[in-house]
Amino acid sequence: MPTQPIFHITGVTFPRAHAALRPAGRFAPAGRGYARPMNAHGPHLSLDEFMIEMGREPVSSLTHERLMDLAHRVRLSDGLIASRTCFAANTYARNLVCRTPAFELLVLCWRQGHESTIHDHAGSLNAISVHGGELTSRIFVPAAGRPAGTGPVELLAEERVRPGGWTGVDRHGIHQLANTTDDDLVTVHVYAPPLTELVVYSTDSAQTERRPLRYTLADDLT
Repeated sequence: MPTQPIFHITGVTFPRAHAALRPAGRFAPAGRGYARPMNAHGPHLSLDEFMIEMGREPVSSLTHERLMDLAHRVRLSDGLIASRTCFAANTYARNLVCRTPAFELLVLCWRQGHESTIHDHAGSLNAISVHGGELTSRIFVPAAGRPAGTGPVELLAEERVRPGGWTGVDRHGIHQLANTTDDDLVTVHVYAPPLTELVVYSTDSAQTERRPLRYTLADDLT
């Protein structure tokens, strides 16, 4: 029998953000892919209500601001988050909560030293909430004179996001996520549309690479 993806859901909420931005020379301006914390308006949403709201318009016309607002209003149970809190040994774990044609919701689990590549989301929007631990989020842009979608890239800004804080990148924002602390890190991610591949960048090469993604499998877990 083939190994099945792990479906664990840890109850998480998206309260007010408490993210400290540390610029690498300057702040990321609008359009660079960095989402500044904002106050969400409107009633809280259950996961079912969030699914309904996400289906009200084509995902191709969904704005990053709208996704961030909806994600900030979602209330997930602690039991749901806990059931998706599973760690892998050598890299961060991507544990699926739910997926529709419009979006996917995942719990990512990071041990000390785990980090992602420098990447964009190949056209998908992204919203991230920190459930436990502290997330280091780094924003990159093409180096001076380089067109969008090519390398090399350079660090523009870095932020540390603590529990209850949130961040994200727009369709073509380039970032890297890491756990730079001694404690475990658990984050909740929304991608719209669902993320099937990443575009990976380098700080010293013009080459980019498209890499397919998969969910964490039972055999990957520690």
